[in-house]
Amino acid sequence: MRRRTVPVAVTAAVTAAVTVAPAAVTAAGTTAALTPAPATHAYARPDPRGAVAALRSRFVPRHGVRFREKVATRYFSDGRRIGMDRYRLRGAYRFGRSGVVASRTIHRTDPRDVPRAVRDTDPAIRLILLRGAMYLGARGLMASRPRRVTWVRLDDPGLLSVQTINVLEPATLRGLLATARRAEPGGEIGGAPTTVYRGTITARRLYAVSRTYRVMTGDRPRGPAGRLAIDWSLWQDAERNTRRLAVSFAEMNPWARGWDRLAAITTSTATFRGWGSRVRVKAPPARSVIDLDDPAMAAQPMPAPPRLSVPGLERFMR
Repeated sequence: MRRRTVPVAVTAAVTAAVTVAPAAVTAAGTTAALTPAPATHAYARPDPRGAVAALRSRFVPRHGVRFREKVATRYFSDGRRIGMDRYRLRGAYRFGRSGVVASRTIHRTDPRDVPRAVRDTDPAIRLILLRGAMYLGARGLMASRPRRVTWVRLDDPGLLSVQTINVLEPATLRGLLATARRAEPGGEIGGAPTTVYRGTITARRLYAVSRTYRVMTGDRPRGPAGRLAIDWSLWQDAERNTRRLAVSFAEMNPWARGWDRLAAITTSTATFRGWGSRVRVKAPPARSVIDLDDPAMAAQPMPAPPRLSVPGLERFMR
């Protein structure tokens, strides 16, 4: 049976619930333009070569790293906040000799954003990304299996991470650190002293260096979209293992002025632990998998896919 292919930018399955302005914002006709990056000044950038070499040394088959992430998007209209969208991710990345080869993630909407009446029934969404296939899993998806997790299988264009900035890609890590403005002591994380690097990267530059970002967004960002400023802070320990990554960006209405321009602010914080630990990621059991094009899916709800905290993706929802 022919499987349905996930289109570029994963718009059919993963971006259906991306962090975009809600109806209250889109109904007003807002098309997010993006915050231009501030002018740069001369400064001494940290040398990224040590961090990239350390990352490559971690690429040992069947090993990897675990992560947790919190993402929040605040929506605005006429300068006032009109809503908030929050969710949490946790999972693990599995390495091969050249980088990440698989990942598994559990996505949950923040309980504070779920109505109390349905809070106990709000299911976690599971995501398994392998080379060549993507699996979305949810409990009770099939009426015949109300207490079991059913997995929907889709072809995958090569996405192995759903994080805005994938610092597990050597090219992305190198490109990110090349935009660092400063480095300073970052305190202890997980008992390890860290150094925090801070900087700003434009969407255009991130698109150029990051394969993950290109797959998630599809089209090359141009004009105001390419000048979007993504602020970041990266904490690394003495062995140059990434311990934490914080990202933030603001999206604007191009036709408005002053505070009326602000449409949304997205922030995310990811923590990494268990570097070098054994990580197992594999396809779900065949008996629990159903293809998206299977006739049995016609009468079943599609599980709400994990959201992507990627700027500008509202253009896919027009």
